[in-house]
Amino acid sequence: MLWVLFFLTHPPILFALENEKSNPTRSCRTMLSRLGVSVAKSATLVGGIALGLTAGSEIVGNALQTPHIGLSIYLDYDNVIRALEPLERAEFQKEKPDLKVLSEILVYRLSRKSTDGTEIYPYLNPRMASSYFTHEAIPADVCRHKALIMKAVLKKVGFDSRLITGSIATENGRGEHVWLFIPQINKMADPMNNILVDPEEYERIFETQTKFNVVQWAKPMGVLGR
Repeated sequence: MLWVLFFLTHPPILFALENEKSNPTRSCRTMLSRLGVSVAKSATLVGGIALGLTAGSEIVGNALQTPHIGLSIYLDYDNVIRALEPLERAEFQKEKPDLKVLSEILVYRLSRKSTDGTEIYPYLNPRMASSYFTHEAIPADVCRHKALIMKAVLKKVGFDSRLITGSIATENGRGEHVWLFIPQINKMADPMNNILVDPEEYERIFETQTKFNVVQWAKPMGVLGR
């Protein structure tokens, strides 16, 4: 997106670069300086748009009492609870709910939502978290959406969890992934794959890698969305 905006907002730079070839008296330093300024302007524009969209999401979410939790997803908690089966709903309504039981319910229910996995959808069309618990069709069904929703629901009930970004090895090869760590019960929760196990067992199953790289740096930025 950054480069698209760059070329749209600074088309003269293309001609300037072409002219550099026919005018050798101009210094390479001048050309690079001009290019750097143009890229910086485009980056500022992208950042401004992102901040504006985030601020708008926060305002709308607060007004509707459905907090924005990131990725243009809003937590309509009451509707999430209504979408659960009666016995599942009863667990969430207990005065002192069992965190492990709640986590099992969430990873199971969220894992059942399976569509074509088109990832860009939430960024362009806001959705309610409850749509991931109903039979409503959603064209956005990837790990970060489910992990973010599970984290938000647990927080609403009063339990902390932490998003983890990295890569895992599956039968289809190694790929980028997002899952949760729930410290109070020392469990890894993977609502994409219906898994709730100890960290050691999760590592054994998926051979996780969480070392820093550019993709993994960008992933939590998109996950947070705020």
